[in-house]
Amino acid sequence: MDAISKWPPLRPLCLILKVFLQQRELNEVYSGGIGSYALLAMLIAMLQNLQGWNASVEHNLGVLLVNFFDFYGCKLNTADIGVTCNGPGTFFLKSAKGFLNTGQKFLISIEDPQLPGNDIGKSSFNYFQVRSAFSMAFSTLTNAKTILGLDPNRSILGTIIRPDRVLLERKGGSNGNVTFDHLLPGAGEPLSPQTRGQEFLCNWKLDDAEEEPLPLLRSNLIAGDDSSVHSSGKKRKSFKEKLHKKVKERANTEKDRNKNKRRWRSQ
Repeated sequence: MDAISKWPPLRPLCLILKVFLQQRELNEVYSGGIGSYALLAMLIAMLQNLQGWNASVEHNLGVLLVNFFDFYGCKLNTADIGVTCNGPGTFFLKSAKGFLNTGQKFLISIEDPQLPGNDIGKSSFNYFQVRSAFSMAFSTLTNAKTILGLDPNRSILGTIIRPDRVLLERKGGSNGNVTFDHLLPGAGEPLSPQTRGQEFLCNWKLDDAEEEPLPLLRSNLIAGDDSSVHSSGKKRKSFKEKLHKKVKERANTEKDRNKNKRRWRSQ
């Protein structure tokens, strides 16, 4: 309750994200997803980080939701860095707290707010899929062509939250007239394809913009130095270049196959 009173956006953001993860079967820890406790810690850590950059935290829930997807879907350097909502800092070096898993560096590390020596993200072995879902949600919500192409009465949030039986049966308001269709009109309807000129691999959009992984140099690390942050940035750039190369190689291979098929048919 103290966290909810301190961070008013926490409750609605958590509810939306729980539905988002549940609809993708990524909301249970036993199946490698993100549970409610870890999600709360992730949200508070993000809000603390935003407050560190600005005098006051943004209260526009749409902006905060996009920031969350960007923070955990695109920018956080999970190979070396963990997040915490304990104390004034947001980030820490995994190696400094003994949270580093050399066999699964992609796992997110989240320091337990009540038991600091415990990593509540270590069991989320499907975090690669969670991160991919967050990344795609960020891409959808920030795609100007997609948003401008929506019907004026259609909900933007409805592009990432689809109607299901549970949501459709729920009713709110004093007279029960607040329904899912009322809140998110047009949710679940197919989007016009807006991916021309963009490359996708394994549900990840590959663009040419180079992003510096979090934490940025001005951010406050709780423990350790920032030397590994620089090396991780280089690794990430190298990995992105390799992905670009693979995509182009596959595209060229497919073109060659199509050419050979046309030649074979013409003979």
